[in-house]
Amino acid sequence: MINKIDSLESLIKLIPVIKAAVPADLSIAVCNLEQFLSYHPGEQINLNIKVGQKINPEEPLSIAIREKKRLQADVPAEFYGFEFTGTALPLFDVNNNVIGGIAVQIRKQTELKNIAEQIAQALSEANDQIKTVAEGSHTLAKYIQELIIQSAQAGDNVKETDVVLAMIKKVADQTNLLGLNAAIEAARAGEKGKGFEVVANEIRKFSRETVSSTQKVNEITGQIQKVTRQMADSIKEMDKIGSNQATSMQQISKSVMEIEQLSKRLNEYAHKL
Repeated sequence: MINKIDSLESLIKLIPVIKAAVPADLSIAVCNLEQFLSYHPGEQINLNIKVGQKINPEEPLSIAIREKKRLQADVPAEFYGFEFTGTALPLFDVNNNVIGGIAVQIRKQTELKNIAEQIAQALSEANDQIKTVAEGSHTLAKYIQELIIQSAQAGDNVKETDVVLAMIKKVADQTNLLGLNAAIEAARAGEKGKGFEVVANEIRKFSRETVSSTQKVNEITGQIQKVTRQMADSIKEMDKIGSNQATSMQQISKSVMEIEQLSKRLNEYAHKL
C-alpha cells in the first residue's frame, strides 16, 4: 500500500522535498483525524489553511478518510478565484489503521487553455477570411481573362475598320479621278459641257471631303488601337498580379492551417495539465 507511513510527522518533514522535486506548482496539506497539522501553499495556489484548523466533515479530505479511498475532483474558479484539481488521500500506519490524510492541490493551466482556444478561434476566422479573399481572387482572375478576350476582339474589330477605311479611301480616290476626267471632258465640250462641269466639280469636292474625313477617322481609330493595346497590357498585368495574389493567399492559408493545428495541439496539452 503506497499510502502507508511510519508517522504523520515523518511525512510532513518530506513535504518540502516533494514540492521541490515535482515540476509543478503544488499546495499540500496534511491532517490527522481532526485537524490540519501542516500546510504548504504553492506560489500561485493558496487555500489559506491554518495549522490547527478543524477539518470540515463535508470536505473531500474528511470523506476520503472516512471511506478510506482516494478522491479527486476539479474545483471551479468561483470557489477560490482560480481553477485547480484537488486530490485527497487517506494515510495508514503500519497496522493499516487510518491516522490522517494528505490533500494535494495543483492549479490547472486555465489561462494557457483559454489563450490556446482564443488563438485557435482567431486562426479559424482568419483562415475563413483568407479563403473568401482567395475565392474572390480566382473570380477576379476569371473576369480579367474575359476582359483580355474582349480586348483582343476589340483590337481585331479596329483592324477590320482599317480595312473598311482603306476601301473608302480607294473609292474616294477613284471618284476624284472620275471627277477630274469629267472636268476635262466638260472643258472640251465648251458651252455644252458647262452643266456637266458643275457636276464634275461637286464630285471632286465630295471626293476630297471623303478623303479628309477618312484621314480623321483613321487618326481616331489609330488612337483607339493605341488605347486598346495599353488596356490589354494593363489587363494582362492585372491578371499576373491577381494570379500571384491567389497563389500567395493559398500559401498563407496553408500556413494558417498549420498554425491552427499547432494551436489545437497546444489546447490539448493545456487540457492535460
